[in-house]
Amino acid sequence: MALSLHLNPAAVSFRRSSSFSTLCSRARLSSHPQPQFSPRPTTSHQPSLPFRSNRTFLTHLRRQAQALKEQPVPAPTPTGPVKPPKTPQPALQLNNLPYFVRRTPSNQLPIYLVTKAGGTKQQTKIQKTEGDMDALRKDLALALGVESPNGPPPKKPEVTINRLNGHILVKGWRKPEIQKFLEERNF
Repeated sequence: MALSLHLNPAAVSFRRSSSFSTLCSRARLSSHPQPQFSPRPTTSHQPSLPFRSNRTFLTHLRRQAQALKEQPVPAPTPTGPVKPPKTPQPALQLNNLPYFVRRTPSNQLPIYLVTKAGGTKQQTKIQKTEGDMDALRKDLALALGVESPNGPPPKKPEVTINRLNGHILVKGWRKPEIQKFLEERNF
């Protein structure tokens, strides 16, 4: 459904301004006429948008667009060889996670890159963690591929917890991967 705006030239009129502004001279005001729209409806045979767009009109358009989006699209018939359907990945259990990561006041994820030891030690820090931080550390380590699910924990883990302030430290600059991990869990 395409919308177009048609203006009738008779509906647009120009009027000279007779008011005087302290910032502009009278000559400048009279040399640049201001367009004034008349409230008369257009008498065009083509459909046009209402002159003033108000809240109910915009709501009506949004509802129409939503209805068009929700209409099912018929599946095209395959003309070539039929590919087997992909095996669905197991759905991630997103409700009742034992941990939570709050966002910053500017609605960003609290993931920070930290450089220590003169720039030779690079870490990624997650702040504002709440709940079971051991479960968050384990899930994050599995998602980053630094631990195996069945193997014993390493002696020097890549993902550590600072329990004093609730931060989780990851060795290296892994911000994009951690951000993807948290966004998949709707944090």
